[in-house]
Amino acid sequence: MVLGKKEKVLMDAVYSLASGQDGGRCLVEPVELLAKIPYKVDFRESDLEPTLNQLMLENYFSYEKAKKLNGDTMFIITLKDNGISYLRDRQVSRRKLAIKILIAIVVAAISFSFKSILNAIFG
Repeated sequence: MVLGKKEKVLMDAVYSLASGQDGGRCLVEPVELLAKIPYKVDFRESDLEPTLNQLMLENYFSYEKAKKLNGDTMFIITLKDNGISYLRDRQVSRRKLAIKILIAIVVAAISFSFKSILNAIFG
């Protein structure tokens, strides 16, 4: 699961909309998806479909385009196994990162202590 910044924010939006629904399905307008994306991320409407396609290729969900009677576009999104476990995978990756940082701090502290002890003995 190596997602880019745009893919992560879009997957967060899709997950928040579809996870509460029965079977992980939702009917959503592009405006609703864009409204869920924070303003600090440079995400434009033209980025929406290519990013949806990339996430679909990564097997997070499947989607289809539909038209309303007035011609507006809608997306029918169905979460797949990777999409359903997205939140858990994200938490696991954060936990692994925290453990790696903690190990690096402990190794640095042990190295500094070892250096100080050797310095006191020899020099």
